[in-house]
Amino acid sequence: MSIMIDSANGFPSIADKTINIEGINIAYKDEGSGQIILCLHALGHSSKDFASLYKLPLEKFRIIALDFPGQGLSSPSSVSVSSSFYYGLTNRFIQLLDLKNIIVVGNSIGGAVAIRIANNNPNVRLLSLSNPAGLDKRGFIAPFFLNYMIHFFQKGVKKNPSFQNQFDNYYKKVLITETSLNRRAEIVNDGYRLSSLLVQGWSSFKLDEEDVRPFIKNIHCPVLFTWAMKDKFVQFGRNKKAIEQFHHYILLNYPIGHTPYIEMPEKFNTDFIDFINNN
Repeated sequence: MSIMIDSANGFPSIADKTINIEGINIAYKDEGSGQIILCLHALGHSSKDFASLYKLPLEKFRIIALDFPGQGLSSPSSVSVSSSFYYGLTNRFIQLLDLKNIIVVGNSIGGAVAIRIANNNPNVRLLSLSNPAGLDKRGFIAPFFLNYMIHFFQKGVKKNPSFQNQFDNYYKKVLITETSLNRRAEIVNDGYRLSSLLVQGWSSFKLDEEDVRPFIKNIHCPVLFTWAMKDKFVQFGRNKKAIEQFHHYILLNYPIGHTPYIEMPEKFNTDFIDFINNN
């Protein structure tokens, strides 16, 4: 596997290819042959979240993991962060690479993008979603919480000296297992650079157009939910009703914070392969 170094933070990335989409250099990793698996990461993360999936038999699977703009090795964009913007880029990515009969794996905002991709799309064979954005029941409490988080990330934009330690404490609640310690440290060390993207992303969660629940009725492929039950920010209870509206879904509970591919990679790979084999 060839390795590139992200000059912004010095950490290795699994991405080793690029494609220009609307003036943005999108970095991605593309390995293997056979069934296509497209992986979409959480906000502030990168394709590196899916490194463990490349342990799957690559003679059976073609695994593609991309970096959203300004994350991993992809160049930044002047367009503000949202799942609808990321969807447009990802959809174009699928077209340019001529990807057919795909399985889409998405976490957090990547999960919201995956739902948009599967909307009335027979090209999507299966969906695997981990704590996707856009399914929350909303209500009067949500804006107060979102504003609190936006204010927190703005400290990073302003280079507040207390932000780094606070961001570290925040991520101890996001990635909580021993397995995730190294990945968590990489993300935390990049906190100041990521803070602007996090402000934009969390601001987008308040927008009505970022609610992906209207697409549920148009998703007919089987869906695997690997839900991080200890997620304090994308809570199961606030998403349960939306999950139950999917036509054909399996729900597996994980005792983790947000991202199973990082926190419980071996269990996810086993559950994911079982899901593929049974569908």
